Amino acid sequence: MQSSDDFFRLVRSWLTIHLPRARRLSPHTIRSYKTALTMLLTYLRETRHLELSQVTFDVIDRATIAGFTLWLTDTQHLAASSANQRLAAIKSFLSYCAGEDPALVALWLDVKQTRPARTPARAPDPLTIPAVDALIRAPGQHTRRGLRDTTLILLLFDTAARIQEVLDLRIADIDTAPGRGRVTVTGKGHKTRTIPIMDKTGRHLDHYASVFHPGKAAPEALLFYTTRSGRPQPMSQDNVTFLLNKHARNARTDCPELPERIHAHQLRHARAMQMLRAGVPLPHIKEFLGHASITTTSIYATADSQMVRDAIQKAAVTTPDPAPLWKGNDDLILQLAGLT
Repeated sequence: MQSSDDFFRLVRSWLTIHLPRARRLSPHTIRSYKTALTMLLTYLRETRHLELSQVTFDVIDRATIAGFTLWLTDTQHLAASSANQRLAAIKSFLSYCAGEDPALVALWLDVKQTRPARTPARAPDPLTIPAVDALIRAPGQHTRRGLRDTTLILLLFDTAARIQEVLDLRIADIDTAPGRGRVTVTGKGHKTRTIPIMDKTGRHLDHYASVFHPGKAAPEALLFYTTRSGRPQPMSQDNVTFLLNKHARNARTDCPELPERIHAHQLRHARAMQMLRAGVPLPHIKEFLGHASITTTSIYATADSQMVRDAIQKAAVTTPDPAPLWKGNDDLILQLAGLT
């Protein structure tokens, strides 16, 4: 019989040694894996009434993980794709455990068969170009924060980069030379790609850098940052989501078509749809977006066809080190396991 001590010791070594050192995953990816484990513990507490000290490998099996996946979608209201990311993280953890302890191989093989949540084919939800324009103009450029937010929103749209790709940009990744401006982003799988930018975007970046990075900035300095206790700190995705929705509320007076909730990926979708309608071939859009497969990119073509059909219908209608024993309160156990 496995003990709680065995479970949390493997949690700790997986999070603090295997993922960062053996697999060399980014801190962002490790945080995502940590979130998956934390949610599994929450599921066991809410549905099985198990305290952390009672959690062992004996309470985990295929039925448990299938129930966990269903709980994520039905109770936590996660999208199927997000639930499947959590499921993949749990499977990855158990695969590691099986490699560390042969007694867990049978558990791993059982859980491995858990089917992912069904992901419905869903068209992207891009902003219209007037909505993008209103959102870019909303912050204004008369204050430091307004200048930062304008530049950030413009860059998200112009590059169609993922939000974390933009937040990870360093000064050395930017080239604003007229006629050949570009940024180099690091995407999924640590793959880099170079994205051309408009001269207008380059001028905004120059203005932004003169205010937020005066003088000779260190090449490794983060392009975008927030200040806490007088020190620059990385911006989070939540920071960006907050500022996007704040400016959307202000812009909605002049542009009612801005949706109630805005997320950064809508700017990426908007740029991709704009390129498609301008006649840019799908293979080129695929490289621009950093998609691994053109199948992912082709959803934009499907979405465009669906928009045409919707418009027609509307017109017709309207005219390391081993841890100590895992005992103590829940907060202490989570801290020792690396889950806080």
